[in-house]
Amino acid sequence: MISAENCFSRRIIQRIKMDTRRHELIKQHIDSFPVLPVTVMRLMTVTSNPASSAQEVIDVILTDQSLCLTVLKISNSVLFGRPHRVDSIKTAVSILGFDEVQRIALAKALINSFSKVARQHKASIDKFWEHSFVCGMVARIMAKDLNISPDIAFMGGLIHDIGKLIMLETFAYDYALDWMLGLSTEQFHRDELHTFSFTHDRVGGHLLRKWLFPANLIAAVEAHHFPDKATAEKDVASVIQLADFLSFYCCNQTSIGKDDFLLAMHNSLPDIQSTWQSCGLDWDVDAVYRWFDWLVNNYDQGCTLKEAFSS
Repeated sequence: MISAENCFSRRIIQRIKMDTRRHELIKQHIDSFPVLPVTVMRLMTVTSNPASSAQEVIDVILTDQSLCLTVLKISNSVLFGRPHRVDSIKTAVSILGFDEVQRIALAKALINSFSKVARQHKASIDKFWEHSFVCGMVARIMAKDLNISPDIAFMGGLIHDIGKLIMLETFAYDYALDWMLGLSTEQFHRDELHTFSFTHDRVGGHLLRKWLFPANLIAAVEAHHFPDKATAEKDVASVIQLADFLSFYCCNQTSIGKDDFLLAMHNSLPDIQSTWQSCGLDWDVDAVYRWFDWLVNNYDQGCTLKEAFSS
């Protein structure tokens, strides 16, 4: 007869084997990702060189019609509030700057690399990207108001959940679509860790390193659930965490009053005020609701940005 102690030991061994296998599968999947497209590699080389001219950056962008369209659409978006339409790559590059052009190219390539899973789960993945773009939009507005890097906040908000797509591709229906679209609370994070022995934010960080994303952006993405533990960009990680919540409610609630909204926020993010303060940010409830109100009124722009990156 097998003792209870032996049964427990067997379960522990089985769990360790399963966890090890899952780690191997994730690593293999990330390792199998294609290298960066040639245009993006060239653009990174040029934009990373302090001696490069704007014309050199423009020349690289002009070799990729799809990237041209994306750069133009983003420079004309509500995020930059231009009084006149931008209709040349030269003007767009001057507005965006070298670093932002580089991040746009990286993000566009990253998004396009998930086209297969997007076709397999079209409705859910469309909803996922809708949330992601709306999150990036409001993160940028928040960061601008707080005098921290709006460009890093936008890109971090856009790709903060990229690890979820990797886990969906790797584990298929074991990583249920509920994981993809649910509100990422602390309990969600604990459940994900218990079930898979790792979490989507860390998985996303591994992929971003493989694709040579900037270290400060990776730090913010990896810590967006626990900003005070970030190795860098704690303030940006804090902004992304709140933007994640705001965008979830914007995308999933037809209407919500201020009191109900604030109650939902404190239920989902009970430590948000102390987290902001520990990360060097001033907490202002009125500003939070103002950002949410801005997001509701500019929600359609998220769909426009999504189309820009998908073009």
